[in-house]
Amino acid sequence: MYKVPEPLADETLTSWMWRVNSTAHIPIMSYMRFSSLEGEIIERDTIGLWGGRFADRDLLTENGFVESYKQGFNISQSWLNKRFPEFSQPTIPIQFRRAFCSQCFIESFQKIGIPVSKVQWCYLTKPLCEFHGTPLHDSSIFFIDHDDYTIQAFVSYWDDRQFKEDCDLIRDAGTMRNSLALKAQQQLDKLMKRASKSGHGFGVQMFVLTLMRAMMLPAFHHGYPKIAFAHWGGSDPYAGLGLHGDFYNEIYRSTCLARLYALYYSAIILGWITSEQAFKTCREGYFSPWRTDMIWTTLDDRQGRLSLLFSELRLYETPYLNLTHMDIPKLIRIINDA
Repeated sequence: MYKVPEPLADETLTSWMWRVNSTAHIPIMSYMRFSSLEGEIIERDTIGLWGGRFADRDLLTENGFVESYKQGFNISQSWLNKRFPEFSQPTIPIQFRRAFCSQCFIESFQKIGIPVSKVQWCYLTKPLCEFHGTPLHDSSIFFIDHDDYTIQAFVSYWDDRQFKEDCDLIRDAGTMRNSLALKAQQQLDKLMKRASKSGHGFGVQMFVLTLMRAMMLPAFHHGYPKIAFAHWGGSDPYAGLGLHGDFYNEIYRSTCLARLYALYYSAIILGWITSEQAFKTCREGYFSPWRTDMIWTTLDDRQGRLSLLFSELRLYETPYLNLTHMDIPKLIRIINDA
């Protein structure tokens, strides 16, 4: 009798389901796709950029194959709930989800003969691999287009020599800045765990995510390497949706490198990275703002960027993160009542 394999640590639901589908005598997923009226997964639509939502196959409540797996392999709902809990942080929408760590792929392939995807790669505020401390890559394959996304992403990385070289170049460049961004990511994790004990975990997460949204506005693009905007999610490069569209939506289809820089700048504003530490990164051959006043000055104009940012940040203030304790230039603080 077929024994269902246990998911690996932090493995996503879809990654595990495809592993089961690939090794079972009757591949349920493949059969249902082949015999369905649609025949293929619905491709992502431009409405997704404007907030349209697709069912997330990495959630038990939204994956259409769960019931068939429960019946076909005699799996209980409690067994699944224990191994695949709800997401604990804001995620990249599935139509733009494509992050991966090549080293994790290789290690899982060596361990069990098939690569696996991890939950942490779905989170907006985790642009670096927790295990290897390196920037995540953006696959040329999109999650929404393939049941076997993990396999497709793994193969595309190895088969396209130029793509692999570009990914490796991003991973190995800017090690000093990447190291500071990783420390910021780890500090956010620790702060969230502390804040969650008093019910403030969501506020902490959204406060930082709001700062990252602001750091990704077009006014700040001079502080990013051009490659951070290459292979932007969707059919257009940077859509230019206007202030509110850029602020709320562009982070969803951004590259991992763009989110890394956004987290890095947010950490400078929060004081998690000192100006001395940030200044040293300029030695890596790329100029970027390294002081809080430089960042605030970039955002300070007459287009309403700061008023939008402050109004959003006020929604998520907690005893752990708030405007009062931030290093904001006095004039900007007075004008914006911050």
